[in-house]
Amino acid sequence: MLLRPYRAGLSASAVLLVVGAAAGLGVPALQGRIVDDVIAGAGLTRLGATVGLILLCGGCAALLVLWGGRILVRALQSALADLREQVVDAAVRLDPGLVETAGSGDVVSRVTGDVESVTGAVTEVLPRTTQAVVTLLVTAAGFAVLDPWLGLAALVALPVQLVAGRRFLRRSRPLYVRQQRMNADRGQALIESVTGAPTVRAHARETGRLGLIATRSLASVEIGRAVTKVRNVFNGGINVAEFLGLAAVLAVGFRQVDAGLLTVGAATTGALFFQRFFAPVSVLLAGIDDLQRAEVGLSRLVGVLRVPVRSAVPATDVPEGAVTLEGVCFSYPGTTRRVLDGVSLEVAPRSRVVLVGASGSGKSTVARLVAGSLRPDGGSVRIGGRTLLVTQEIHRFTGTVAENLRLVAPEASDEELLAATDAVGAAWVRTGGLDSDAVLDEAAVQQLALARVLLADPPVVVLDEATAHAGTDDRLDAAVDAVTCGRTSLIVAHRLSQAAGADLVVMLDAGRIVEAGPHEVLVAGGGRYARLWAAWRARAR
Repeated sequence: MLLRPYRAGLSASAVLLVVGAAAGLGVPALQGRIVDDVIAGAGLTRLGATVGLILLCGGCAALLVLWGGRILVRALQSALADLREQVVDAAVRLDPGLVETAGSGDVVSRVTGDVESVTGAVTEVLPRTTQAVVTLLVTAAGFAVLDPWLGLAALVALPVQLVAGRRFLRRSRPLYVRQQRMNADRGQALIESVTGAPTVRAHARETGRLGLIATRSLASVEIGRAVTKVRNVFNGGINVAEFLGLAAVLAVGFRQVDAGLLTVGAATTGALFFQRFFAPVSVLLAGIDDLQRAEVGLSRLVGVLRVPVRSAVPATDVPEGAVTLEGVCFSYPGTTRRVLDGVSLEVAPRSRVVLVGASGSGKSTVARLVAGSLRPDGGSVRIGGRTLLVTQEIHRFTGTVAENLRLVAPEASDEELLAATDAVGAAWVRTGGLDSDAVLDEAAVQQLALARVLLADPPVVVLDEATAHAGTDDRLDAAVDAVTCGRTSLIVAHRLSQAAGADLVVMLDAGRIVEAGPHEVLVAGGGRYARLWAAWRARAR
């Protein structure tokens, strides 16, 4: 499918390579003719003409092969660019739960290291391999025309080549699969250690993390050494095959010349044909190494493409801005524990709902189900309109403030960007300018995220502890008020003060809703939320 748009270029490349290989075959044939001419005592004029023909054949062959190779590389690189775009597009659409299960290091290694291995094969190995196949076929035809017995003698090398190639394939592919997996594990350790550096330092775990990185790096090096050992054995087998094949061709050539069936020049041509015949075979077998690595990488890339893309939450008959959960159950992949068990909730349009509860009670899971980044195992989630999720783990993209804001509104004017940043209290944007680099503190990064919500203007917004990293920053509380005004909002609270102004407070415990109602009603009821509120007020004083 990827190559279909480039069939014309591939066909033209094949024709040019075949013609180029045929022209190149004239070089050893003419070199053999020089040997016969020298033996016959031919003059310099004849020898000069033959040398001129050799140069002409060699030049034409080089130009045709170069031209065909460039067309081939251009077509393959275009197809690879399409594949890379498809893989990146699929990667950013992967279910977050799947990414968390596989590990971000695995995903990163697929879209970087695996793409690089396939790129190397496409731009270097595959063109050489294609040229080798064409040269091999044309040279085999030349052997048949020159002397079939010489062609049969050249086949002496084939059994040794096949044995060496088969053993290499059998041993190397599992090693390459392990190598890719170990590289992903090493990348995962590096990513976690860098992104979690503050936590690592806070718990004095630097030595342990460095030890983990060293262990995984050493494992990657060891598997690389094993691959090199297998490759060296394979190369030794190829060298033995070349010696046996050339010796057989020379022996048969001597026999044919002695019997008067071939001239010395023809036997010389046969030996040169073997060099042209064996060189492509060596290229093919040596290319197995890179092709194996590329095949493993390609299978991992295709694996990303084959993962079902998360579909959008289906359109429902609920009013725009309304959210309905009915009997929702959910467990994370690889676990049997239910994070949510029979959760039902009705959220009216343009209302503000705050989720409270202890860590692990299911608040964030409810938020992600409403946002559409997770799918329930049971029950239903119905949403009227598009939902935008803002979490405490906010990413700042490399680039300017304007580029970060235009991620959700590419056509927004500078005035619209400034209006959004003003609304969330980001006065620093006007001071520094929209074109300043977005090197910001955590509070400013979260203000940018909230400004993006205003620019996207969704009917439903989910804030999963979106201001947790900023402590008790009043600027962000005001920004949250601006973002939630006039739209349905579901807020995972990290401070109970956020619940006081909510239309509905929902308290969860062990994946179930234990209390729900307006803040004043729950406080007056004297239940679990009232006790939690009283305890929080006592600590806040």
